[in-house]
Amino acid sequence: MSSTKNPAGGPVEPQSKSNNARAVVAIIITIAALAFVFSNVGPATLRFLFLEFTTPAWGWFLAVLAAGVVIGSLFPWFRPRKR
Repeated sequence: MSSTKNPAGGPVEPQSKSNNARAVVAIIITIAALAFVFSNVGPATLRFLFLEFTTPAWGWFLAVLAAGVVIGSLFPWFRPRKR
């Protein structure tokens, strides 16, 4: 049996395949989210307390997407723990 080798000469770790799969899924979700964001170009109004902001809907969606990325990176509760 031949085993797959990495450029450093050692066998490929199963975890690297897992990381590649996660990267592919993350890219697909990002593309889908951005397609959703930029397909909503009509004006949208946000009312917060006594303030009112009107901007294209994609601006609000993009802001929520960015906030989700920041919050997800700040709270690593769902990341697998190292053993």
